[in-house]
Amino acid sequence: MKYEYALLDGRILKLALSNKQSKRLGAIISVVFEEQLPDDIDKELLNNGFIAPTNKAVGYEYQLTDKGIDEKNRLATLAGLNIKYQSERRKDALRKEEAEEKKTIVSEI
Repeated sequence: MKYEYALLDGRILKLALSNKQSKRLGAIISVVFEEQLPDDIDKELLNNGFIAPTNKAVGYEYQLTDKGIDEKNRLATLAGLNIKYQSERRKDALRKEEAEEKKTIVSEI
């Protein structure tokens, strides 16, 4: 669902994310950059399984779960962004290599 807002200069601003989705994506990005989250946001992300406490015992330190990474990628894609951890990039590269190896094995048979 796209949201459109009229700007003062007459232009139309089109957004791909709702306010709730934008707020969730911002909170998830805060977790990526290890920033402190407001209580209402971290409870929503925890309850939905997007984040989990880290092993560190200090303050509001969370990490994204696999579900949280999927949600980050989904919302970022809707917003036209490509935000990935280095570990995600490595996994993508490994998957690509494995797919190429399978193609090679099949073509040799």
